[in-house]
Amino acid sequence: MPFLDWANKNQAKAATHEAPCHLLKQESVHGDITGACAGNLLIQADNLLALKALMPLYAGRVKCIFIDPPYNTQSAFEHYDDKLEHSQWLSMMYPRLVLLRELLSEDGFIVLHIDDAESHYAKVLMDEIFGRSHYQTSMYVQVRYTSKTLKSDMAYHKQIEQALVYRRSCAAKPYKPSIQTEGFDKFNFEIVELAQGRSTTLGGKAVQVFRPGEYEINKVAGHVDGLKEIWASGSILDGNSSGRFFRDYLAGRFDEDGAGALYKVANIGDDGLGYRYLTGPKKASASKGKYFQGVPTDKRSLEVQDAELPIENFYDFSPQFGNCRYEGGVDFRSGKKPEAYVKKMLDLFSRPGDLVMDPFSGSGSTAAVAHKTGRGYIGIEQGEQARTHCLARLITVIAGDRTGVSADVGWTGGGGFRFCTLVPAARH
Repeated sequence: MPFLDWANKNQAKAATHEAPCHLLKQESVHGDITGACAGNLLIQADNLLALKALMPLYAGRVKCIFIDPPYNTQSAFEHYDDKLEHSQWLSMMYPRLVLLRELLSEDGFIVLHIDDAESHYAKVLMDEIFGRSHYQTSMYVQVRYTSKTLKSDMAYHKQIEQALVYRRSCAAKPYKPSIQTEGFDKFNFEIVELAQGRSTTLGGKAVQVFRPGEYEINKVAGHVDGLKEIWASGSILDGNSSGRFFRDYLAGRFDEDGAGALYKVANIGDDGLGYRYLTGPKKASASKGKYFQGVPTDKRSLEVQDAELPIENFYDFSPQFGNCRYEGGVDFRSGKKPEAYVKKMLDLFSRPGDLVMDPFSGSGSTAAVAHKTGRGYIGIEQGEQARTHCLARLITVIAGDRTGVSADVGWTGGGGFRFCTLVPAARH
């Protein structure tokens, strides 16, 4: 597969593999760094050098990386310069993304927040580094109100930004939101076999095939031994074993089995039945079928069921983006991420106790949210704002900051972190 190419790409690759030349130096300790806070780090340094310094201790340990790099909008902002030539931006990003991939755990995720100035190129770059098969989704985030424009002379209103989500490996599973449903109301089907059916083997599994008249599908009141009807179509065809089995072995069997066949497939599903019923297409031109799932074995004793929902790919955080300038007690214009948005990303791809990282810390939003929600964290920022913003903000968090997500998570203060810089490694 051809990948993105640009001037000086070879130099960017070489920068990735140079030996680390710096070590971490502890400058100060803030708050209580015992227990879960022992590993919390804020580092003032060039993030490429810092990532290399972290590699010996943290490779394969970071559960979630939230990265909010300069967008390359060709603008100069108060606290950072966002004006690089396109190939320079790619050369800046390439070695950092390679190192970040190595720091991720096998079940880890990286979320890259960007706008459309470089998002398409960032997508191809991440395809190359993380593997296209590990691309998960693009989340679209509304960051400005529809009626609020940046400049009156702009031809286009920049209202939406993106978050590209990649995983380190197939072991990574997001934490999907869930809703509670009462009882077993949706498990309201029963299937009655009226004949023996015909035996065959598909995909290495024993299958009984029933033609119309050899079975009944009855709708009943929901109960613990009932079955839930699910369409085998769309994302389901890739999303679970029943959908994949339908896609690979049943969708094209109209000529062999005719319309309306029922298939009883052995050794599939997590409901303890030992089999799963699937229906084939109703006509030759149809491509959809259904499968019938029992109550999962770990939920059969529950009166309230948790139903997982797909993760959305659009979020409206325009109110929070519009009012986050002073979150954490630090003023940061043009690029500050609200804590509510950062928390949403961390909640989808990590849990309290996990280690998260932000190598472009900016005003320190990621570290602040991680601290308040019981996650370990490593934040990196190069400029003086590492002290004026990130350090000052985390000290405020320890003292009981009441802005951002504090009320939502019941934050009252505590914990601690280490503030570090880099020094040259000893020469031998």
